[in-house]
Order: sequence, then structure tokens, then C-alpha cells
Amino acid sequence: MNGSITRQWRKILVLGAGELGIAMLDAFVKERERHPDISLTVLLRPASLKDDGAANRTRRQRLAAWGVAVITADFSRLTAKELAERFTSYDAIINCSGFVGGAGTQLKITQAVLDAGVERYFPWQFGVDYDRVGLDSGQPVWDEQLAVRQMLRAQRQTRWVIVSTGMFTSYLFEPGFGLVDMPRHRVHAPGDADYGLTLTTPEDIGILTAKIFFHQPVIEDEVVYIAGDTLTYRRLTTLLSEHYQRPFTLEVHSHNDLRQATKAAPNDVAAAYRLAFARPDGVAWRKEESYNARNGIRVTDVKQWLENNKPAE
Repeated sequence: MNGSITRQWRKILVLGAGELGIAMLDAFVKERERHPDISLTVLLRPASLKDDGAANRTRRQRLAAWGVAVITADFSRLTAKELAERFTSYDAIINCSGFVGGAGTQLKITQAVLDAGVERYFPWQFGVDYDRVGLDSGQPVWDEQLAVRQMLRAQRQTRWVIVSTGMFTSYLFEPGFGLVDMPRHRVHAPGDADYGLTLTTPEDIGILTAKIFFHQPVIEDEVVYIAGDTLTYRRLTTLLSEHYQRPFTLEVHSHNDLRQATKAAPNDVAAAYRLAFARPDGVAWRKEESYNARNGIRVTDVKQWLENNKPAE
């Protein structure tokens, strides 16, 4: 690692300490062994410091043990200008805030990053390929993610890196999502049995983002694709049958059926997501062409994830 580059980005701020934020901080703490001049800060919601529940206490203890400083901000209440004032002293920002802030939040955060003159930014884009998906996906948050990319590409002051990860592996098995029905041993394929999904665990996203951050030559103004696994619904059905040693059935839901389901339940977020994922491109890419595969970095595929986890029923 070039010493001047390390010093340039030595003050790193991570937005959020949820599932991905904690995994991200864990990875950067480990990278600090090779880059001891970096300092890590995490931004939390003010309410989280007042929450004295066991999980929150454990998280605060973990942050203290890591030597991670804490600042607070409420994205829903602060303006872009006010957020920029909190961001201005940092060299690099990694956004793990998620979609919890509501419509417009990611645009506001990105504007604040640009207004603050932050040198390097990893936006909250840890998901599908929004360029390939395009506008009018049926998911307003996806359209906003595309607008964030347009905002970043329209300027040259802040260097950015987008890490496309696909879906969190665990979310594939969430009962509410409705793709894998564990009690009935059934896989519901939106659109086509041979449509694919790219999946990556938060732990691997953290590790790979840290590797990308310190990669030489420096990666900037680029979309980087990572993948814990990429598989079709047909392959997923076979894999589950092999893992549980009992047959899983595959049920394909047509685009028309999925559209009708969203019309019947316009407030059903999972139904809208099932329709959004019913596409042959944009939500999956070849694992062989990913950053981790090209650099020989081991990750967790779905088979390994199943061996280490028991999906909820």
C-alpha cells in the first residue's frame, strides 16, 4: 500500500452499525493491522445511545473494544447541509445505513458527502445492478439508487466506489420474502426457473469492501461486482433437496401473476420485491467474473451457508 494513499484516507467514517455496518467495521479493524494509521468512526442514531437493551449494550462494548469512535445523527431530521457539517472532517465515508431513513434519504446523504468535500465515498449500493435494472423497476428505492449513481457521475471532486453484492444470502430464506418455503419444501421462482440470483453474506461484503478500499492500483469511480454465490432457482431447488435429503419442489410464478399480486396488495413490500427480482439480468452476475474470484478470495456460497445456519420456518 502506498503510504501517501493511506494517509490521504486515514479518517474513515462508517454510517450505521446494523448487520452490515458491524461486519464492515470488523473487516476494517482487521485491516488496521496492516494499515495502523487509519482511524475508524461510526455514525449511529441518537436513540441508539439511549437504548440500554442487551443487544445495544453488547454493540457499544464491541465498538469500544475495537477503538471505534462514535458520533450521532438522525438522517430523517437533519438537512444535507447539517449532515455535511458532520462529514467534513472525514477522508472517506462508507455508507451502511440501509433504507430505513425513508424516501430521499440516500440522495440527501450523497449530497451531504459531496457538499462536505469528502475525498472518497462508498455509497449504500450493496445490492443489485441498478444500472442494468434501470428506471421504473417497480421499486422506488431502486430508482433512487440509480439517481444516486447519476449524482456521483455528474461530479469529479469526490471519488466513489460502488460495490454490487446481490441479495444478502440470509434474506433469500426469510419466510416473509416468500421465495423459499421451508415447511412445505418448496421454492417459488419469480418469472422463470432459470432466472438467477447473486447472493453474498454481510461478513463477506465487509471483508471484500475493505479489500477493495485498500486495493492497489487504487479503484475509483467504478462499479465492482462481488458474489458469494450465483445460482438459478432450478439449481437452488436441487441444492436444497441435496442438503435436506428430501425433495423440494419448484413452483414458477409468471410475471402476470406477480403483477396481479402487487396490485391486490399495494403495500406488500415483499410482493413488490418478488416482482422486481423476476428478471433475467441486473440481479445476478457470473461469480467467476467477480472481484473475489479474480483475486482468489474465498467466500461463503449457499451450500456453505446452509451448513452453518438453520433457516427459519
